Amino acid sequence: MKKCLLMAMSCLVALSIQAGTLTNAPACIELPDQFEKPQKLSFPKTNLTVLTIADRKGSEQIAGWVEPVAKKFGPRVDVRGIADVSAVPRLLRGTVRSAFRKEQSYPVMMDWSGAIVAKFSPKEDMTTVLLIDGSGKILRRYEGKAKATDTQELCKVIEQLLPPPETKVAAKP
Repeated sequence: MKKCLLMAMSCLVALSIQAGTLTNAPACIELPDQFEKPQKLSFPKTNLTVLTIADRKGSEQIAGWVEPVAKKFGPRVDVRGIADVSAVPRLLRGTVRSAFRKEQSYPVMMDWSGAIVAKFSPKEDMTTVLLIDGSGKILRRYEGKAKATDTQELCKVIEQLLPPPETKVAAKP
């Protein structure tokens, strides 16, 4: 009985290590964006963070995740993105940055080495979406194309974790 329990626990540990699942985001991520300005994401912080990580093909799936969150919560949730551009040859980096500037007006962190992206073990050709609390703990992980059930769950979890929005009380005349 003890051997079976020990073997089962060993298998679970091996599987979690093999999957490369982080439980906490790195304390500080600092990468340049497509405008060549440094972007920093560090913990602890006050907001919840939705972090998307994608390569070129996976980037096509980002809007399905980000738009419902941004629409529902606005600035109450920090929505950030990291582009895995490690496959881009050095000579084409300027062209890629220019394409990003045309497509995205908001800053996207560009990971040219792939070192930061690798820490999150994303799947190739898919978007990885992480819900991270203020201490840096990864609360939820989603991968691939956004499904209505997944975006609803993500929004529900965010809603449960956020304080209610401030309501403005009209001044008395």
